[in-house]
Amino acid sequence: MNHQDLFLGIVQNRQFHPLGSKFPLGSSIRLTNIQMQEARSPESGELDLTQYEGNAIMVQGHSGGGWIYAARVIDKAGPILTAVVKWVFGPDSQVK
Repeated sequence: MNHQDLFLGIVQNRQFHPLGSKFPLGSSIRLTNIQMQEARSPESGELDLTQYEGNAIMVQGHSGGGWIYAARVIDKAGPILTAVVKWVFGPDSQVK
């Protein structure tokens, strides 16, 4: 079975801002559907996050080099849950 990690974050300005300890506070990570070992640039499969703007999302994939590879958005929070996620991570999360 192919193990993939789960990442929780907020989409702002069409960028994924992961929450939690794996990434520096306030960082943004790009998402691509390209596999890590593919002989293509990750930009060629970059996911358009426009439809998730302002929402918390859960992404499944593999992180490396500022990208999440084989990325798949597996869930999108509504306004209430997004507010809870922002509250839990607090005002210092740099995600408003």
